[in-house]
Amino acid sequence: MDNKLEIKYRSQKQLFEILDDEIIVDLNTAKHKLKYNIPLEEIKNTHFITKTKQNGFTLIAYLSIVLNFVFAIYISSEYLKLSKNLLLSLFFSIAFGSIFLLKSLFEDYDEKHIDSSKLFYFIYTKKNALEVDRFIELVYKKQIEFYRKKYFIIDPILPYTVQYERYIWLYSNKYINENEYEVIKEDLDKYFNFNINLKE
Repeated sequence: MDNKLEIKYRSQKQLFEILDDEIIVDLNTAKHKLKYNIPLEEIKNTHFITKTKQNGFTLIAYLSIVLNFVFAIYISSEYLKLSKNLLLSLFFSIAFGSIFLLKSLFEDYDEKHIDSSKLFYFIYTKKNALEVDRFIELVYKKQIEFYRKKYFIIDPILPYTVQYERYIWLYSNKYINENEYEVIKEDLDKYFNFNINLKE
């Protein structure tokens, strides 16, 4: 799977890219215009979904424009001597067109937030939900790979207890399985038993 995700929703755009140890986040949304990096270590395995609402001022502004347009047609109809049937069809056309436009403009969408040290959310619609969920799975997969690469080693410099606690942490968070835990623990014991001075 690709390590990039681009989301376009109306005039909003989000771009995410997974690197070896961090994620590049580029937000150009109604709420945020930001670009920053989030280290993989600072992303938690919890998320929540919020529903966005359009602000009331924008709705009032659009309604005001529509009402002013209807009023202008009504006034100009006196001078243009439009028939009542034509005037009614104009009003109904404008009303239905306005309702359709307002409905599409003010359709709510969800935001899927991932808990992390920095703002990390996705515009989440029915259309892109599967793609976003797959990308989030990839983020967690890359995070596991990152932790394994960083901590699932025997370090000749670090004390025995620190390394042992790392392996327990990896195992308790399910970044390694029980068999891997037993093998690395055994290797660590062998290494420090062979180099007896290092264990102290």
